[in-house]
Amino acid sequence: MRKPLSLALSLLGLFDSLYLLWVYTSPTRPMACLVGTGCDVVRASHYANLWGLPVPLYGVAAYATLALLCFADALVSAALARLTRYAVAGISGAGFLFSLYLSYLEAFVIHAWCFWCVVSAVTITLIFALGVLDVARPAPQLEPALQRVHARRQFAVFVVALVIGIPAFLWLARHGKLPPVQPPSAESLRERLVRPDSHLAGNPQSPVTIIEFADFECPVCVRAQAAVQEIRARYGERIRLVFRQFPLSQIHPWAEKAAEASECAAEQGKFWEAVEKFYTWQSDLSEDALRRYAGELGLNQDRFNQCLASGSMAGRVRRDLDDGRALGVRATPTFFIGQQRIEGPLSVAQFSQLVDQELASAGAAMAKAPEPAANTSPPIRRAQPATPRARTTPAPTASNPSSASAGLPSLNSGGIFAKFQAPSTACSEEEATKQQPTLIGTNEVRQLLASGTKPLFVDVRLPKVFSRGRIPSAINLPVDDLEQRWSSLPKDKTIVLYESGQSSGDICSASRAAGRILLAHGFPSERVKVYQDGLAGWEKAGLKVER
Repeated sequence: MRKPLSLALSLLGLFDSLYLLWVYTSPTRPMACLVGTGCDVVRASHYANLWGLPVPLYGVAAYATLALLCFADALVSAALARLTRYAVAGISGAGFLFSLYLSYLEAFVIHAWCFWCVVSAVTITLIFALGVLDVARPAPQLEPALQRVHARRQFAVFVVALVIGIPAFLWLARHGKLPPVQPPSAESLRERLVRPDSHLAGNPQSPVTIIEFADFECPVCVRAQAAVQEIRARYGERIRLVFRQFPLSQIHPWAEKAAEASECAAEQGKFWEAVEKFYTWQSDLSEDALRRYAGELGLNQDRFNQCLASGSMAGRVRRDLDDGRALGVRATPTFFIGQQRIEGPLSVAQFSQLVDQELASAGAAMAKAPEPAANTSPPIRRAQPATPRARTTPAPTASNPSSASAGLPSLNSGGIFAKFQAPSTACSEEEATKQQPTLIGTNEVRQLLASGTKPLFVDVRLPKVFSRGRIPSAINLPVDDLEQRWSSLPKDKTIVLYESGQSSGDICSASRAAGRILLAHGFPSERVKVYQDGLAGWEKAGLKVER
């Protein structure tokens, strides 16, 4: 019974390590701790990586090797069986010593216990004990017929492990939780807001720093990008912009690899060009597409391909994610301007208002930017800060430590960012858990019109885009205004929300976000629909477009 038990324990350890590896390789993946709350503390510590690789990866390699050795023991000759027993004892012994070291770190350094780490420590200890017993008192060599029976028994253990393990893994993936948002400390802010190697545009000496956490696959970030570019052009050397990675991989499967690709482009001095390219062609961020974009940007193709394939930039992306979560980031885009945290895109006028306030508070003796066009956007809503607003004073810049006038905030003890909520919908993994509107295509729209139903088409794009072309009789209600104007829509009529059609299938698209807003305000679910083919699908079907 030793070998089947050793195999079962090895498969248990492999399951444990695979689950930890899955959550460790992306901080956006929720974790199920099952017992206690220490798993996320251990996961967030710098001890979670060894020699640049996540610690669970070593567990996967060790337990997979042990499982293969246990399975092979019943099929090899007596001489080889003796070697496999020594190999099992040696590998499990090394794992036992390493688990002791990890347990010491959890107990006396991290001061938190991870349920999965404890399970792994107990598992490797039992395997080591069985391995030592196998070396000291080896079982007699079996006859060929009994060897086949033993091999079938081992295979049965493996099948049972699969039958139990796959559903268990899927359950854990769906029932995990992200760590709670903790108010960032002053030390955390100084360390995590801007790293020495963060990507910076503008004047490094500027008293005003705008930090953006963004996701290349997020449609809301594309909407925000136009305002960011306008602000860069308007204020020039009076501000500096810092870009931080925050891919929401749970809802955007290509975002993490796109973030790595932008870092690979940065190695060749083309980071900001990659940002513009990826946002422009957001509808396709597959690895093949990323390689094609690299060629179009004039990058060294071989060097870029090697960088992307190796995953060498994954650690940098994970560090940005860790920093963002420590700073309270949960949605994209999230901006930090002075002492203010803003979730969601801002209009140029709103952006200018905040930047002007920060320039004034920093005592910048410089000409005011040209007055923006009349602001038709709703005002920014201020949330009450948890502590009194901290004083903003110049601090040395992370990207230029010798600078004494760069505009990183300096917080009083215990101070945190005051949170501002932009009057629009940001993109977050939480959006996927909300009630969703019904998605329909062009065929369903045709059927709806043929049935005699007269739906109200609502174009959720910006007015200037709406004026260039729209579905006949459609009204324009931009998604950024919908939270204030939803009551202007009838609840007793079928409402079909649409946009361009480029990103309507995305959970964070403007049309789907608009649908969630209406459902949250009591609109009947059967009357709220999202035409995901959008205006592009309408035109492709040969239907009339009003201009």
